[in-house]
Amino acid sequence: MKRPSSPAHAPRCAMVVFLKEVREIFRDKRTVFGVVISPLLLTPGLLALTGAFLTGEMNRARTEVLQVGIVQPAGAEGTARALRATPNVRWTPVTAVEAERRVRERGFAAAIVLPGRADALLVGGRSVPVRVIYDAGSDKSSGAFMRLRLAVEAAGQAVARLRLQQKGLSPDFASPFSVVDGALKTGGGPGARMVAVLLPYMLALACFSSGVHAANDSVAGEKERGTLETLLASPATRSELVAGKFAAVTCVCLTGALLSIAGLLVPFFSGLKAFEWLVKGGLSVTPLTIVVVLVMQAPLAVLFSGLLLTLSTFARNQKEAQTYLGPLMMLILVPSMMSMFQGAEAPKSMAMVPVLNASLIIKQALMQSYDVAFIGLALAASIAYAAAAMFVCARMFGRETVLLRT
Repeated sequence: MKRPSSPAHAPRCAMVVFLKEVREIFRDKRTVFGVVISPLLLTPGLLALTGAFLTGEMNRARTEVLQVGIVQPAGAEGTARALRATPNVRWTPVTAVEAERRVRERGFAAAIVLPGRADALLVGGRSVPVRVIYDAGSDKSSGAFMRLRLAVEAAGQAVARLRLQQKGLSPDFASPFSVVDGALKTGGGPGARMVAVLLPYMLALACFSSGVHAANDSVAGEKERGTLETLLASPATRSELVAGKFAAVTCVCLTGALLSIAGLLVPFFSGLKAFEWLVKGGLSVTPLTIVVVLVMQAPLAVLFSGLLLTLSTFARNQKEAQTYLGPLMMLILVPSMMSMFQGAEAPKSMAMVPVLNASLIIKQALMQSYDVAFIGLALAASIAYAAAAMFVCARMFGRETVLLRT
């Protein structure tokens, strides 16, 4: 029977186990790449690709020449001439039946149908109903509809100004109110909001995935190699062994998360042109942002470590542990993905949902919109979940029927 460790001996044995596990974990090149290299390169690389994609899409949407059909009956020549002045649109005269067919077959991005006597209606001061045919199931066609609607509205405003001038009235007569842009720069622009949506999900995934291989190899791998029995025969107690292994996996999870955060900081301090869209978008990383993100990542890393080590302890070998990893991955991904569809101003009840609460707080930190009560509840809940994961892992590691089954 193993002699119980003295109070002074216990921390030293746990530290020895921790150092042993860390050496073995980082000796594996896959771990080095997944935990160290990938986060430092992946986050900045994804942000650079996102910026290039957004810039390219915006430029393409502005400059792409649309293929548009126009149904122009007699008496609508002047109206059609006004619409043809729209830039980056190639107009093709067609019949109404052909217009619908060509739009359905994606030959046209959209089509405009003008009514007969459109010019007479304009001269008489009447409104001209302009029908736009487009495919609601096509992004390109829906985008064409938006551009054509703006073009028709611009042409209508020009006619309205002309009518007012003919009546001797100011153009302001038809616009009693004007909206002045008074947006505050605390939350950033559309690009900043998109980054705030994606990054909490990416950080949670980086924290979890960093510890997967380490946890699987720490217990299930030891079972498979037959070295766990030797480790159990050492002077260290079960609690010291599980404490050392738990600390090692937590360290790896935190390392992956911290390096992902370091990758996040690259765009703001590198000065590279690839990240101009992000910095100019209004998103800023302050010391408080970094502190909040770090504080929420710590209990998240402990929770993930407990779940992964429990799974690894229960499994007979690494292959079985990988099988259990799929459902566990879904339990982690679903709440982190839910944060992508939830605003930073989330209800207090969501502070109790594990993973989702941390992701929402990270989003708040990135958007500079802090809810102190939400942060306090989420932090308390995350610490409670992390403590529960540590307890379950320790109890699982102490059961002979589970620990030594092969």
